Amino acid sequence: MEEPNLTKHTLLQRACDPGNDRAWEEFVQNYRRFILYILGQLGVDQDDVEDVTQQILLALTRDLPRYDRTRARFRTWLSTVIRNAALVHFRTLKNQRTRLEVLEDDPSISKLTPEPEISRLIEVEWSTYISNLAMERVREVFQGEAVHVFELGLDGHSAATIAQQTGLSVASVYTLRKRVKKRLYLEIRAVVAELEP
Repeated sequence: MEEPNLTKHTLLQRACDPGNDRAWEEFVQNYRRFILYILGQLGVDQDDVEDVTQQILLALTRDLPRYDRTRARFRTWLSTVIRNAALVHFRTLKNQRTRLEVLEDDPSISKLTPEPEISRLIEVEWSTYISNLAMERVREVFQGEAVHVFELGLDGHSAATIAQQTGLSVASVYTLRKRVKKRLYLEIRAVVAELEP
């Protein structure tokens, strides 16, 4: 039986094995939503996002064995693969259009032009993705009002307001928020360790 806390670097190595379907499925489960989200942010039409995602996953089956962690972080490398697939998609759209004016006025093409902007977008979205995955794990751990109290605090509600809304004491609100915040911090660290080999 495999250890449950295998590093994602190990997952990447296992996913490179064409005979290891389980590792590939785990890899896809971990990264597919991120790929879909980034493509949406880059302006890939909703009708095409699934097709482009499949092209990316196909490219990854070919290119993953060549990933060199000494040259770049995995998310940087993956971001390049996503960006390149989006560019190919937009170039294909460009070639299908008959008039150059349509292409020059297309905002989805101009969104992809500045490399630093895409890198910044991917960094922000990666942080959001990590936080969301960690929060999903936190929701599995806590029951009752704890997560709700924490989220109300994130929305800017004071402890007194939260206590009034939930029927808890102010001290209980502080305690629950502190517990959830601590667990969220630990889960973020764990997710980063898993997804950033």
